Amino acid sequence: MGVRPRWEELAGARQAFEEGVTMLLAMVYPGLRHVDGSGGDRGEDAVLRLPGGGRHVFQVKGFTGRLRPAQRRQVERSLKRAAEGEPTRWTLVVPLRLTPNEWDWFDGLRDGFPFPLDCHDLHWLNTKSYQHPAIEALFQPEVPLAAPLNWPCVADTSPIDAGLAVPASGDIPPYVARDIDPVVRARIRATAESGGALVIVGDSAAGKTRTLYEALCAELPGHRFVRPGQDGDFPLLIAGIVAAEGPCVLWLDELHRFLEDGRYLTPQRLGELRRARAIVLATLDASAHEHWHRSAVLRQMQTLVLDRRWSLAERQRAAEASDLRVVHAARVDPAIGVAECLAAGPWLWQELKLADRAGGQPRGAALIRAGIDLVRAGLAGPLPTSLLLDSHVAYLADSGGPALRPEPADDAFTWAGKVRLGVSSMLLPVGEDTWRAHPQLAAVAAVADDEGVMVHPFTWFQALGAAGDLDDMFTVALNASRHAPSIGVFLWRSLADVGLSSAANNLGVTLAGLGRYEEAEQVYRTQADPEDAVVLLNLGNLLCTTGRHDEAEEAYRKSGERGEAKAWNNLGLLFKDQGAYAHAESCLRSAALAGAPDAEYNLGVLLDELGRADEAKAAYARAYDAGDVSGLTNWGLLLLAEDRWTEAEPLVRQAAEMGDGDAIFCLANAAKAEGDMRRATDWYHHAIDAGDARACFNLANLHRDDGRPDLAEPLYRQAADAGITSALYNLALLLKRQKRLTEAEDFFRRAAAEGHQEALFHLGDVLRQAGRQEEATAQWKAAAEAGDPNAAIALATVLTDPAEQPYLRKVLRGAADAGDKDAALLISVLNGARASSSGE
Repeated sequence: MGVRPRWEELAGARQAFEEGVTMLLAMVYPGLRHVDGSGGDRGEDAVLRLPGGGRHVFQVKGFTGRLRPAQRRQVERSLKRAAEGEPTRWTLVVPLRLTPNEWDWFDGLRDGFPFPLDCHDLHWLNTKSYQHPAIEALFQPEVPLAAPLNWPCVADTSPIDAGLAVPASGDIPPYVARDIDPVVRARIRATAESGGALVIVGDSAAGKTRTLYEALCAELPGHRFVRPGQDGDFPLLIAGIVAAEGPCVLWLDELHRFLEDGRYLTPQRLGELRRARAIVLATLDASAHEHWHRSAVLRQMQTLVLDRRWSLAERQRAAEASDLRVVHAARVDPAIGVAECLAAGPWLWQELKLADRAGGQPRGAALIRAGIDLVRAGLAGPLPTSLLLDSHVAYLADSGGPALRPEPADDAFTWAGKVRLGVSSMLLPVGEDTWRAHPQLAAVAAVADDEGVMVHPFTWFQALGAAGDLDDMFTVALNASRHAPSIGVFLWRSLADVGLSSAANNLGVTLAGLGRYEEAEQVYRTQADPEDAVVLLNLGNLLCTTGRHDEAEEAYRKSGERGEAKAWNNLGLLFKDQGAYAHAESCLRSAALAGAPDAEYNLGVLLDELGRADEAKAAYARAYDAGDVSGLTNWGLLLLAEDRWTEAEPLVRQAAEMGDGDAIFCLANAAKAEGDMRRATDWYHHAIDAGDARACFNLANLHRDDGRPDLAEPLYRQAADAGITSALYNLALLLKRQKRLTEAEDFFRRAAAEGHQEALFHLGDVLRQAGRQEEATAQWKAAAEAGDPNAAIALATVLTDPAEQPYLRKVLRGAADAGDKDAALLISVLNGARASSSGE
């Protein structure tokens, strides 16, 4: 990467800062226009014309430090001047990370203006700079980058500022404590007292940068963070650190870059920093340490070594992380460090994708893809070279075959086994002529499976043939059933045809999942063991699905009598659906006593529906004790229905903290009912993250009522895509108010097609505004005949022909009979007009 943009430092040069920010805004908002403020900018440094004639106004302020009263007054004056031009939206851009109090002040500004206000802070500027690296060209040596007062505090930096690479996903995994942390932090504390230098040495991707950075954040959050940018900055940085009033940390990631040719960190400069009681923290790759360990600079630095391999305790901590990437990395071969595994996966995957081309390594890429897919298919053991050679043929052919001029097999294996980070390579050697794919490549591919990168169909059959025992065969077939069920049918059938009754049972389940019920039933009755409790349970499920309830009941009873607790649970649910509540309760209690999952919860639902609330609460409590969080939620909801919120809240909150979506949604609604919109918004966001489309709809309504249609619209769209009809209708209303009639028409039609009665009336009104009166009248007639009084009244404005009066009276009479006073009044007017006409 080139020069790292430092907006807070550039802010010292006002014109350069405003021009730089405006150029970045133009990259983010195509079509942006820069306003020359030399003659007065009317609170507008840049303007973006919006579709429909709106104006998005930007005000750029190069404030540093904090937003003191004087700076706040400047912002308020600029905002008032901008408001005179009636903008559609106004955004403040500042090179600051706002404190909670400063955000509260800014949020308070929104109440005084009819248009939305936003703030792009330092985090926004840095994020967009990474996304638009061309902005780096603005940051040249003549800009005063080393102004000491503009160096950020350690607490205001991120791991990216320290040099940590951004993963392909964009988000950095959470930090997992290392065994060396107490030692590193003690050394930093000691160094802070008198000045000095500390370097962590380790293999590439051992986790040096993250470990040292997290220790720095924990121990010295208030120190100034100084990281060199350009080569020419280094002497200026040293001078600035020595002259600074507050304590500074000079951060030198990849120390060897600053030792070459004696141009940067010399023994003299290091001594100067030590005398100024500054702190130097550095990382150094083990291979570079071999070359530089005798240098005079390195001999003046304390050295700690970080092992690439993670200890058992470290892996256990990683296994308990909230991030699945970290959890998966903790489970791989201990020879590969967790940090190395996390770092290697995305970059190896990227290199693999680039290799699959002419002039690249197409055969090597095909070998690796075959290895990855064999692991994903279920082969856990080493992969023989011969198996990889056999399996890779299909991948190479799909990529282009001979047209790619594939390299020889020996060269392909050499490239695939080349060490990239630590000990990581795409194919890891296990023994003589055996390999395994790097575990993180398989993990990345599994995620990519959701985007269409699936296991090659040919590989499933290869994997089944290479399986070492029956357990491996079943694993391969089960994985195929989950990811490629049609292929799973073939694999299970091949095992069932040799007499494996358990395979026949799984064949039946897979066929039933594909909707091939007759074939599934045939397999259950002829190839599987007809007396096996699990087979009978699955047969009962199939018969229940196909509506043969009497036969399903018999199968469930036989399964339950043979010890399958789930059968009693399913039989209980069948009886409940049929209204045989006494039988349902008996079966569900039997299932619960036998330990069937969900039985206590289902019993609670039944008792609740029967009005036996106290018994239902007890059942929900037992369900929670058995590990069902939904039981806790429903228990709380029952209390809530009795207006016992004080008792209900801790139960619902506990369920929400355990990730139960209904509980999270309930807390959001409760906060909304209490009028605490900020807390409601937070909980709705949690519910959205958990996949609850209802939360999208409710939060959209909150934003709409708060006058933020820009925030409401994407949430309505998300809820509509999830099948919430009211979201279609509300989105259409929002678009109609904004005069976006073409879009509104589409969503009103979709809402009407889903059965939303009021959508027809508004669809007619949109058509009327578009000048399509005949179509509007047709929609109003349909709405009026469906009982919409607004549509009936609207028809009175267009059905003026005497021949249309009988029809108009009919629909108005229907609305009047339904209680609409305006319709009754119109009927009386029409009757009076008719009587007057008859008298003449």
